Amino acid sequence: MSASKEIYRDDYVHVLLEQGGALVRVVRSARAFRDTATIEQVFGAVYFVLRAQKLKDWVLLSDQRLAPGRNEPEFEQALARSRNQIYPLFQKRAVLVRSAIGKLQLSRLIKQDQYERLVSQDEAELLRYLGA
Repeated sequence: MSASKEIYRDDYVHVLLEQGGALVRVVRSARAFRDTATIEQVFGAVYFVLRAQKLKDWVLLSDQRLAPGRNEPEFEQALARSRNQIYPLFQKRAVLVRSAIGKLQLSRLIKQDQYERLVSQDEAELLRYLGA
């Protein structure tokens, strides 16, 4: 991992700028979201911080390896709203998962929204895809 600058941290996520700000790494913690309002509060804050950076030609690496799995419809809908707010900020997106089950879950979600992204358990593969 290259030198990074932390721009946001809470109990659920931390956000790092890497590669001179060209790569944004969003790392989910192992703490489960209490409710959908928490999801919207956390990712609303992430969106606000990212917009304030005014960076260009960004790529996103979302590290979901520690995130607890949730597939209740209301949680999936809240996360979809967050993706729809944050993903347009990036030219390319990639998601790092811990397991084949996580990859399968994310593949299902990719079919439901309009944002292309690569999902893998291999960080080096994702960084190559992002051009980082």
